[in-house]
Amino acid sequence: MSAWTPLLPVAMVGTDRQPGPCPEWPGDIGALVARATQAADVADSPAGQVLRAMAVIATCEAAGTQDRAWSASPLQAAADDRLPVVPERLDGVAGSGSLRALLRWALTDAPGRLQQQVFADLAAAGLRLPEMLLPLALDVGRRAVALRGPLLPVLGERGLWLARQREDWHYAAGAGGEAPGETQWTDGTLEQRRAFLARERATDAAAGRRRFESAMTELAAKERADLAAQLAVRLGMDDEPLLDRLRADRSREVRDVALDLLLRLPDAAHPRRAIERIAPLLRPERQLLRQQWAIDAPEAAAPDWAADQVVAARPTSEKLGERAWWLHQLVRQVPLDWWTTTTAMTPAELLGWAARTDWADALKRGWFDALAATRDVAWCEAFLDASQITGAGSDPAQAQAQVNVPLQMHQAAQALNWLPQARRERHWLRHLQQGALPLSALIAAASGGETLGAALSTALTDQLLTRARAGTLKDDYAVRAMLADFGAVVHADSLPAYASLADIRAADETAAHAEQLQAVAQTAALRRALLALRHAPGQALPPDPIPRTS
Repeated sequence: MSAWTPLLPVAMVGTDRQPGPCPEWPGDIGALVARATQAADVADSPAGQVLRAMAVIATCEAAGTQDRAWSASPLQAAADDRLPVVPERLDGVAGSGSLRALLRWALTDAPGRLQQQVFADLAAAGLRLPEMLLPLALDVGRRAVALRGPLLPVLGERGLWLARQREDWHYAAGAGGEAPGETQWTDGTLEQRRAFLARERATDAAAGRRRFESAMTELAAKERADLAAQLAVRLGMDDEPLLDRLRADRSREVRDVALDLLLRLPDAAHPRRAIERIAPLLRPERQLLRQQWAIDAPEAAAPDWAADQVVAARPTSEKLGERAWWLHQLVRQVPLDWWTTTTAMTPAELLGWAARTDWADALKRGWFDALAATRDVAWCEAFLDASQITGAGSDPAQAQAQVNVPLQMHQAAQALNWLPQARRERHWLRHLQQGALPLSALIAAASGGETLGAALSTALTDQLLTRARAGTLKDDYAVRAMLADFGAVVHADSLPAYASLADIRAADETAAHAEQLQAVAQTAALRRALLALRHAPGQALPPDPIPRTS
């Protein structure tokens, strides 16, 4: 009799038609099957028991057909998992059905932002992924580096053990709770080393600095730049000597990181030298009983500029003239606070003043480069306001600004990304109310970051519902393609309204649109189930709609 014989009846007709306990086998194989099929996560699932039994039998059969003795040492068993596994289903959450089926869909077909939210919510609930989903999850991390950090906490010990068995999953190896921290630094991936260094800087800034300093000669340029950026955690004057060394690094990326960090240390020697170079070029002028300011560009390059990465030779591709090119480089090394303190002007006033000078592009580009290092909120807002140009009119300064609209829009987009989430949403909401940007552009911008606030979520969801009821959503291919992405970040209070999009069907809808609406329903169900898990793991679930938990 074949080892498969006991499984044939249920395998032929399925567990729905052939109920009953899983078949039994004698001896050690029977004991192994029993252990696999009686595990807590499949004990109440006949289909899961049968699949587990088949996996054991297939493995044992393959091992029995080997033509030589097994010489390798047996693999060390995975450590016991301390985290509970995600339950099979959640009663009381509308549409959740089989939670594990929804998780399988998320790992297979959902957008990356939703996958990130899944991992974050499971980690917040103190749960791990089911064993059957671990290969899918590890493949998600293999394909998307940005998802590895959120994924690691929910793999459990079995997932980390599994990652050590396959080379393309090694990014997750050695990160278990039992692994020593030093292993993550010495043998971990770049992502793990970056996270390790950031944690060490947060607890002991000097130790983190010494660790990076001792390792940087062995690092590739990208690794040096990535790890040097972690010095931003608890950055202080004690870091200045190392940052000065990094300014002379052979990698431009590393040099840029060092300059950005030095801009956050206005008392450091490098920013002070930059101020000493720019100060003589800025002079006060009194006009109409008010003090105004004027600025000149350098007449010639100074011999000591090269030591501070100010390049005298203008690149052939550079649109600025030679003197403007020099001025731009000097400005970008000066802390932004110096300008507001010296001139007593706000960032918005400084941008307006710069537009009236002969060196507007050099000043604005220099300030924007400095802003990239500091992400100062007032300066971000000023650049956003300066980008709101509707027509040239007769103002020469505005006419020149209109010529530079592509540059200004690029700067505005960057400045918007640097703002805190709440301030970004105010701008998005204004654009939505004014109809200044297409709905697809707003949803694309909003879907890649944090969970949205209630006001913006409501406004965007209302727009989607209005289009769906009017029958125009099915023809808006750009918006349709982002419905699941938007569902990943929509506020919890808007989830019922978002889910109702799936109920608004058109008589002539295409198969692709029907599939996208199905993704909306699955996204909403999964989000609500995960929010319930975060609300009170192991306790009674709140009624729908689920209140915001952030």
